[in-house]
Amino acid sequence: MPYRTPDSKSASLLVSSEVAAVSDARRQIVAMVRQWGWPIAPDAVDTLELLAGEVIANAVVHTGSGCHVTVSWNGACLRVEVKDPGPALVLRPAAVSSDAECGRGLQLVECLAARWGSLPTLTGKAVWFEIDGRVPPSSRTPSEPHDEKPDRPALPRTAPAVRGGGGRARLIPQIT
Repeated sequence: MPYRTPDSKSASLLVSSEVAAVSDARRQIVAMVRQWGWPIAPDAVDTLELLAGEVIANAVVHTGSGCHVTVSWNGACLRVEVKDPGPALVLRPAAVSSDAECGRGLQLVECLAARWGSLPTLTGKAVWFEIDGRVPPSSRTPSEPHDEKPDRPALPRTAPAVRGGGGRARLIPQIT
């Protein structure tokens, strides 16, 4: 039976300029994707959470402003696009010394995303990334647990999830 590609889906949210809003936005993005109910690989959701947090944090920290985040699913990959008022396009991750405490966010994006980049917008720039989100077909029977024999190794979680709150990120209704 061929894999049936679900219809595409998209949702957006505004993230305030408060650093605490980043974790709230990250959780909302994961909740949105899970609510779509499509066969998205669990490791893709973990990668989505990590990379979305990194790109949103960059927008908030480096511009001192809020940002607009759009998450979309086309049946094969998840795309996150973060628009901020910063004028500088991001062409590649910055070099970071081995003892630096920060500055590795885009290195994570470069390593874990299938594709990523930045583009100019009318009011600044957008940094985007895509990750493969499909659950690969398997030969397991319905009685086998989903994670007993993974078809591919899960991506290691390279950074612990930061829990917290108090920030403001709000969902924007969007017609797709």
